[in-house]
Amino acid sequence: MTMERKQFPEHKRGGYAEVWYIAYPAVLTMLSHTIMTFIDAMMVGRLGPTELAAVGLSGTLTWGLFSFFNGVVNGVNTFVAQHYGGGRFGDIGKVTWQGVYFALVSGAILILLSRYNVGLMRLLGPAEDVQRIGASYLGIRLWGGVFIVLYMCFSAFLRGIGDTRTPLKIVIFINVLNVIGDYGLIFGKFGLPRLETDGAAYATVGASAVGAFIFFAVFLSKKSSGMFSTRATWRPVPALMGRLSRVGLPIGLQWLLDMASFIVFSALIARIGTVELAASTAGLRLMHLSFMPVFGVSIAATTLVGQYIGSEEIPHAARSGYTAIKMSMAYAGAVAILFLAVPDRLVMMINQDPEVVRLGATILRVAAIFLLFDSMGIASNGCLRGAGDTRWAMFIGVGYAWFIFVPLAYVAAMTLKGGAVGAWVGATVYIIALGLTYFLRFRNGKWKSIKI
Repeated sequence: MTMERKQFPEHKRGGYAEVWYIAYPAVLTMLSHTIMTFIDAMMVGRLGPTELAAVGLSGTLTWGLFSFFNGVVNGVNTFVAQHYGGGRFGDIGKVTWQGVYFALVSGAILILLSRYNVGLMRLLGPAEDVQRIGASYLGIRLWGGVFIVLYMCFSAFLRGIGDTRTPLKIVIFINVLNVIGDYGLIFGKFGLPRLETDGAAYATVGASAVGAFIFFAVFLSKKSSGMFSTRATWRPVPALMGRLSRVGLPIGLQWLLDMASFIVFSALIARIGTVELAASTAGLRLMHLSFMPVFGVSIAATTLVGQYIGSEEIPHAARSGYTAIKMSMAYAGAVAILFLAVPDRLVMMINQDPEVVRLGATILRVAAIFLLFDSMGIASNGCLRGAGDTRWAMFIGVGYAWFIFVPLAYVAAMTLKGGAVGAWVGATVYIIALGLTYFLRFRNGKWKSIKI
């Protein structure tokens, strides 16, 4: 496990070499997630469009419910990065433990929410068979939610100290477990029962549990304890938890309300039809090829901006941010070209229903328009998180989601009769506006004076 930040020469600090050194393990981690979700979609897609639509809608709702808790513990990254940059190593284990306690409480809340799985799916208004399949999948995933939040907390600790390699190794291992579990439990292989979509949920929960325990073991290891006092600082500290909440709650609220707007968007498409929902699900799984690796670069931006602020090297913090933004946009541009060149072939890898392929390919062409702006926004927001500028980002993200995204998607899909493609056109306007706004916030430099 990396305990010291690699020192780059003065002229290379914040440049491509340093950002890539931090980013590439996180990018590979996110690519591993992308491949796992893609293979998962391929397997579920073999069951039929209804199953693909149900898991897509239920999965969106699942992550919407997880997003608040994941967002709050993500605040650990900001504190750890700034403590590490400032040489305050003794505070790192202490603040991470506060995130652990929050994660445990989160797990209990998610288990309580699992009792309302049927009602939650009914609210989204899909066809009856989609509701039934999706509710069962949702209930299983919520029971395992605590492992996801713990996983996020320990990942934030490691990335805050600049160690993006350990999460990569753990994630690749558990994603392999997930894929094996998917194959065995969805189709009844390896002597396991055939559980179809429920099998996909059980495989994800099981792999997440294994990952959470491995992360916990790394957190309590001799190396971690020796440098960051992770074994000696386990007691709850209300004042520190309050400080963590001030940074983490805006992130959590933004993620929750952003995801809530996307849940409404998915419900809108579900009400149009099951084929449309299946096509949108296939398109979204393929869009992960763009935005998940960009999230990896965003993680590097959060870490480097936070560490350079902690060591009072603001010019290097700014340079790191601009480098991350340019790298993200270059990658997204390559994916956009792929979406324009062979969209139908990409969709056919997930589901071969002719209508799903036709609609899904059109959705990918629309997505190609906004990918550059999406990557700009994701990377810029990562920079702002590193500086602790989370409250402003929350208000902008939530405001744009509910006053631009949802209304435009509804008008384009329903009033103008654009259907699922129209809804994605509305999403395009929102994503372009949000990406530009986050970038301009980073560019104006107000984040440089924020204290956490």
